[in-house]
Amino acid sequence: MITTINAIFCLMIAVRLFTFDRTNCRYKVKYSWLAWLMIVSSVAVCLFSFFNLLHRAYLAQIVMNLTLLLCLLKSKGNIGTLCQKPKSGKKRK
Repeated sequence: MITTINAIFCLMIAVRLFTFDRTNCRYKVKYSWLAWLMIVSSVAVCLFSFFNLLHRAYLAQIVMNLTLLLCLLKSKGNIGTLCQKPKSGKKRK
C-alpha cells in the first residue's frame, strides 16, 4: 500500500514536470537537466513499483515526495523558482 502511494506521488511529480509550460521563462540548461533527471528518476520509481521490483517504501520517502509535489504544484512545475536564493528586503550599502 505504501509503495503504491509512493509510486503515485512519483508519477504525479513526473507529470507536473513534463507538462511545464515555458512561456515567458528563460531557458536555462542546468534547470532543464535537473528537470530531466527528476522526471527519469520519478518514472523509474513508478516502473519499479509496477513490476514489483521496489519492495519497500518508507514514510519518510512519502513525506519527501509529497512535499516536493506540493512545491512543484505551487511553482507550476518551474524548478528555477525552487532553486533560486530568496531575495532579502534589505539593501546593503
